[in-house]
Amino acid sequence: MKISNRDDFSETTKRSLAERVGFLCSNPNCKAPTSGPQISNSKSMNAGVAAHITAAAQDGPRYDYTLSSDERAGITNGIWLCQNCAKLVDNDPIRYTVKFLCQWKSAAEQGALERIGKTARNRDKKIKVIDKWVSAAYTEKSGIIKKIQEQGYKLRWTTAKKESERVDLEGWEPVLLGQPNGNKARLKAKDHSVIGGYLILLKKKKL
Repeated sequence: MKISNRDDFSETTKRSLAERVGFLCSNPNCKAPTSGPQISNSKSMNAGVAAHITAAAQDGPRYDYTLSSDERAGITNGIWLCQNCAKLVDNDPIRYTVKFLCQWKSAAEQGALERIGKTARNRDKKIKVIDKWVSAAYTEKSGIIKKIQEQGYKLRWTTAKKESERVDLEGWEPVLLGQPNGNKARLKAKDHSVIGGYLILLKKKKL
């Protein structure tokens, strides 16, 4: 019999949310590890939270009355965060919208998928990122846009003024191209409408 008026996640769902992002916080600007060993050889500690994207109960942040109890407690309504970020997103629901958190979740799961099977040396190797100045037409003519779109990304050029907002708050990331020397090139184009400014090409996985 249900006693609480909250639609909480089951332990299985909580575990799945954590495993699907490799036990890392899903905030792209955090990615803090949330699991590790206790002093006892038989125990581990957890600093992560299976947070509700839409609240588990009325009057909670981003509550959606159209969802059923099962949907509210389902894995699609959950995101794995560290305790700090869980507190952050619930304290500012206007900034951290449902769409925004879903983008975090999708990107975190994709990142975990891409890390599977890669050794630490290859995964954590320091790569120098350089700026490659091109014309906006270059990406079309070279076929870069078509190739990245075929990989399931959408693209947009954005100004320096908007870059941080797009990357930090909207989940976009710079387009980085591999170079013969092992470096990565960040595509930038002159922005003639802004003195001294530039445009940068960003990409984001389609939901």
